[in-house]
Amino acid sequence: MPEDSPIDMAHAHWERMRRVRLMPSRADLDPVDIPRLLPVTILVEVLRDPLDFRYRLLGTEIDRIVKANYRGRCFSELEHIATGGRLWSDHERVVLTRAPVRSTVEYIGHDQFVRTLSHGLFPLSNDGETVHMIWAVGEIGRRDIRTTP
Repeated sequence: MPEDSPIDMAHAHWERMRRVRLMPSRADLDPVDIPRLLPVTILVEVLRDPLDFRYRLLGTEIDRIVKANYRGRCFSELEHIATGGRLWSDHERVVLTRAPVRSTVEYIGHDQFVRTLSHGLFPLSNDGETVHMIWAVGEIGRRDIRTTP
């Protein structure tokens, strides 16, 4: 039986945390419960008026492949994360629908062996109604080092 992907594992965990609620809270997300997902976890704070997103935490594997230190930075400050672009639009869709989103995004970074990058975005809410934070889990597809010239 094939191993679940990080995004599949995160989705199953999000559903368990959620139980009968529309969305779980940030307090429900305990790192002890997701040790295998921590390296590919990102926590993004949702800002409003105007809508923006701020990186709060980047797992070690994500931090290693991105081109800069994004902790504390807003999407609007980062040239390659334009309003209306895929990364912004996926996060905005989570806020509007209050439901998870899964998609493939363009990789912009320095790791020459990253082939693909997908993410699962899972809404978290302090009040059960409004998305206050997004738990993102990355899935990194790598080129085989042995076959890369």
